[in-house]
Amino acid sequence: PFFLTTFFRRLFAPGLPFMPEIERFGADGEEAIYRMLREHFPCVIRNPVIPHGEIYLEKDFLVLYNQVPFIIEVKNWKGSIGLDGSEFYQDKDNGEHKVLKNPVGTTKQFISHMKRYYDYDGFVYGMVLFAEPDCKLNLPAEQDGIFLTAARDAVSVIRSTVREHGKESAKLIPERTLHCVRLYGPGGREFCKGILTDVEIPCYTQSGEQTRLNTLYLRYLSLDRQPFCLRDRMTVTFTNGSSAFFYNRDALLTLHTLNGGCRRVALSKIRTVVF
Repeated sequence: PFFLTTFFRRLFAPGLPFMPEIERFGADGEEAIYRMLREHFPCVIRNPVIPHGEIYLEKDFLVLYNQVPFIIEVKNWKGSIGLDGSEFYQDKDNGEHKVLKNPVGTTKQFISHMKRYYDYDGFVYGMVLFAEPDCKLNLPAEQDGIFLTAARDAVSVIRSTVREHGKESAKLIPERTLHCVRLYGPGGREFCKGILTDVEIPCYTQSGEQTRLNTLYLRYLSLDRQPFCLRDRMTVTFTNGSSAFFYNRDALLTLHTLNGGCRRVALSKIRTVVF
């Protein structure tokens, strides 16, 4: 019978692996930067990742504009930001002076490993973007080839750089390979992340018709249980900001975890997916 088959399939569906790491969905500053970038560029990937031995490297954004990639690290630093030799410093309004970790080195490291991992011989630009609108930057335009840019100037810097760059012969198509997603369990404490290789997620419309959601255009996906209907109501937010409702019974996601493994995770065991 359909009822019993669906019940047992959902009951014994694969869930999230145990991982001790817990994290928030993201800072408000990064969310504001994401919305800004999406308004101006067709391909913006949040939290691009590179497998690196038994760990991984991660940055805040990858913008692909006219096939020219920009790796972006966002900093929400306040006060006056400057350079003392190779070290960044922060002078807060209360008079506190603080030495900060230089984000230029980690950005260069990410770009180097990214090019090696994907055997990409084209040029990749790096940018440290300062999201706090009231911060004062006493910085050069770039350091070691990495742009140091206020949020208000980021779009113009990317566009002007691409105009001067000229035609890029090498192609980087990162929509699947660099796209890291986060899966959160029902209690919010079960958590894992990895590279989602499914291009589409099968589900049902409110009228009961089968459909498929293209994962490239999804931003958030949350599920509310409907146990007596043996299905979950999916609230989907797309990258353009619009939302819609769908339903899931027994769809599975294929997740390549960042330690090199591969898992199939049932949507019925998940509370939230952040793309």
